[in-house]
Amino acid sequence: MSPATEELTIVLTEHPVLGPLLVPYIATRSDDGKLHLTEQAFHDASLIRRFGEVERAVVEITSHYAEKYLMEVYSSEKVVARFLRNLSAQPDVVKRKIRPFIEKKIREVLHLIRVHRLPLYQKQTGSRELYAHHALHVHRQTVQTRFSFRLDETEFRYELEAWCNDAPLSLMAEKPVQVLSVSPAVLLLGMNLYFFEHIESTRLMPFTRKQTVSVDRRQADKYIDNILIPIARYHDIRLEGFHVSEKKHTCEPTLTPEESITGDFCLRVGFRYGDLLLSPDPEEGERCLIERLSSDALSVFRRDRRTEAEALRQLSEWGLQRVSDVLFRLPPDAPERSLREWIDTHRDGLKEKFLLSRDGSERTYCLDEIRIEQDFRETPDWFELHITVAVGDLRIPFSRFRRHILEEQREFILPDGRVLLLPEEWFSRYGNLLEMGVPTEKGYRVKPSAVGAVRSAWGSESAERLPFGGEAPEVPVPPTLKATLRSYQRKGFAWMERLRKQGFGGCLADDMGLGKTLQTLTLLQHLYRPHSPATVDVPNEGHGIPASADGQLSLFDTANVSASVSSPQSLEERRPATLIVVPASLLHNWQREARRFTTLSMAEYHTSTRVPRNRPERYFDHYHLIFTTYGMLRSRIDVLSAYRFEYVVLDESQHIKNSESLTFQAAVRLQSRHRLALTGTPVENSLKDLWAQFRFLQPDLLGEERSFQKQFLHPIRQGDTRREVLLRQLISPFILRRSKKEVAPELPPLTEETIYCPMPDEQRALYEQEKNSLRNLLLQRTPKAGESRQLFNLLNGILRLRQLACHPRMRFPESTVESGKTEQITDLFETLRSEGHKVLIFSSFVKHLELVADAFRSRGWKYALLTGSTHDRPQEIAQFTDQADVQAFLISLKAGGVGLNLTQADYVFIIDPWWNPAAEAQAIARAHRIGQEKQVFAYRFITQESIEEKILLLQEEKRRLAETFVWDSEGIPLLTDAQWAELFR
Repeated sequence: MSPATEELTIVLTEHPVLGPLLVPYIATRSDDGKLHLTEQAFHDASLIRRFGEVERAVVEITSHYAEKYLMEVYSSEKVVARFLRNLSAQPDVVKRKIRPFIEKKIREVLHLIRVHRLPLYQKQTGSRELYAHHALHVHRQTVQTRFSFRLDETEFRYELEAWCNDAPLSLMAEKPVQVLSVSPAVLLLGMNLYFFEHIESTRLMPFTRKQTVSVDRRQADKYIDNILIPIARYHDIRLEGFHVSEKKHTCEPTLTPEESITGDFCLRVGFRYGDLLLSPDPEEGERCLIERLSSDALSVFRRDRRTEAEALRQLSEWGLQRVSDVLFRLPPDAPERSLREWIDTHRDGLKEKFLLSRDGSERTYCLDEIRIEQDFRETPDWFELHITVAVGDLRIPFSRFRRHILEEQREFILPDGRVLLLPEEWFSRYGNLLEMGVPTEKGYRVKPSAVGAVRSAWGSESAERLPFGGEAPEVPVPPTLKATLRSYQRKGFAWMERLRKQGFGGCLADDMGLGKTLQTLTLLQHLYRPHSPATVDVPNEGHGIPASADGQLSLFDTANVSASVSSPQSLEERRPATLIVVPASLLHNWQREARRFTTLSMAEYHTSTRVPRNRPERYFDHYHLIFTTYGMLRSRIDVLSAYRFEYVVLDESQHIKNSESLTFQAAVRLQSRHRLALTGTPVENSLKDLWAQFRFLQPDLLGEERSFQKQFLHPIRQGDTRREVLLRQLISPFILRRSKKEVAPELPPLTEETIYCPMPDEQRALYEQEKNSLRNLLLQRTPKAGESRQLFNLLNGILRLRQLACHPRMRFPESTVESGKTEQITDLFETLRSEGHKVLIFSSFVKHLELVADAFRSRGWKYALLTGSTHDRPQEIAQFTDQADVQAFLISLKAGGVGLNLTQADYVFIIDPWWNPAAEAQAIARAHRIGQEKQVFAYRFITQESIEEKILLLQEEKRRLAETFVWDSEGIPLLTDAQWAELFR
């Protein structure tokens, strides 16, 4: 059939479940004018494009009540037949929900038919042939109506007169009668389609069967309310037997909060005239408004259009956006965060010009000013919080609102019956506090460690009186400190001193390279030696110290006292020693810094140190500072935990992040008056890291681990922002973090760049072979197999892929295949070497460093090497820093990622990426730190089209985690199957 003979035909059909529908068909017309329907139009999108804009609009509108579309919107069923079968058993659902939607779309199609004179046919069941006599006559002019109402002693009766095209119309004259739209009514009478305005089909259908409707006089009130009054609003009426008077009502604009169909919180506007509540009326043609006074007495009144218009204008002027005839909402760019906040902002104006009602009922909202009166009393064990809400003349204890706030109920019924709309800020401001507090007669009792939640609830002004109010007061730097502190370092020292005075532990989490060590030493110098004492030099071999029976140092044995340090503290100043636990790689650095900047006595606690197990004070009391490593902490915890230190300081405190580790278990056993954690990465992988460190610092703050997981970790992982806010509130007083960009703008810029290294063909062949075997392993994973074993195999496979991406000889030592990455590293270093630059080269694989070292030796280039097996770390560091011809320092991330100050270098190579970017950031900070005067360039070498590119994507999530502290992210073992597959794609 030629496309030229095809046309779009709209057909009225009767659906067995959905009722009458207008359906567009593709039809072919024969020479005698007969139409043959081939298929429903929305089944062939390419064919529809051949028709005009109006026809395409018809197809688009009617597709919204296609069976499949309705199933997707109104049901979870996947099979149309089952969906329709379920609907047929629920006629009420069709009538209330689905049919009104369909009729709205039908009216849109009928509008196009009327305006553009599109043909409309009535289809016979089972037939696909349409003839001229099947065409419906669509009357373009709306039917005009007039009603007559009569009341006498025995009955109430009413009649309808109708005209169309200036000719009388009898609704009884043509059969059958079919309703296409209930409101406004669209009726098919015989083959004629008529349109009505401002009237429902239910009010017209009685007149399709009889000329007059009459009921017993005793039912008159019901018919007057439901028939006469609504009809009189838009239609001409004649009244007989009624007493009619004209009455004036004051117009009271009303606003009712409600949720719109889109889920937005909106205000519904209305106008109350006496007992009648009317909506804004954008339509023309309103006749009059009638109010029934009694069975035979009616009052006619007119709306106050000026007051209504002024009310609508005022809402727009106050910033609301009108979204329908009756609804206003807060626009996205409004200064207020919520409609409730908008109500609070315009409280006075609303109170003067509007009645804020509840659900259209007579119960109104209270628009009086709300004031919070709050006070607190601090005790050693609790904060006693007293909070009262003042609403007009009412004073209500805040405890009355506890259930409403915790259950997020926005409305509170006042004693006088009015509804108080609770301010939106109460839910975020007080919710966490109410959950943590214990109710008392006068208010709430909260433990001191929850000061962060209390401060958040108290507000900026009142919170100044609470602990940690405002910036920590300045503390004079001890004159005996042999260093000049930067401004931010003085603030860090003051912050730690305030924590000490309040009796709390804290985490100094400044960026790497900002001097956490110096700030801590300043605090300890201030604590032990606020004034300059006389000093003596006493030699020490690092062994046990002979002591008298009272634990004092023997004056006759000087062989075991620390070298080149000040004498022990005087009895007047006596405080217990401070324990500083550090990674082994940083022990030398801490001792050097302590000698350089302080006048404190110190000793290293190592395997050769003899300390009496039952009287550890006989050793520790002779020093201010005791340095030890995490390894010693684990192995000698019985001795260390027997002494109560003044401070315990954990440097690189992320070492205790695993709560199941011996390191964590040892750290929490230590006894001390005060505790500090120093780290540039308080959260490396998960919120569990944060919990572990605060379990050491402030055990009561975040509770037991299982409770923490239930209360914070799992909800935050699922997007619970309130829990996230609470966690931030709780920890914020005890964490201080400053970035380099924030506090050290004088630092030269850091430029980071990724260098993609192509693999030679032979290397790529080895890599693809390994990747394919791993992909097969992933496909063979089964739930029944041992999950840990399968995971172990996958992780080993990832390790092999990383090794092959770096250098084939890391996987196959005898291989002669070359590495594209090694070639790029040596080429770039050769250029930098010729220009006189010094370069730090970091890898997480010692074997990778050895291969780079082999390449350097073959070219005659000198280098320094630092790994976990390096015996003389200071010598390797000095070789790089002091010798001009040693321009490369090869360092393993584990051995040299923290603590080193290598500002002689201005280039950093990261030659293999790992999941967590924190380790890389620490490595770059070896060069980009205070004291660096040159611009630093950091290059990441990534093997192209390898697993390393996928690792970069995972790093972005980890980087966000590290920057925000409280976001959770799982480690690599919790990847989904889809993520595993993506790694091997």
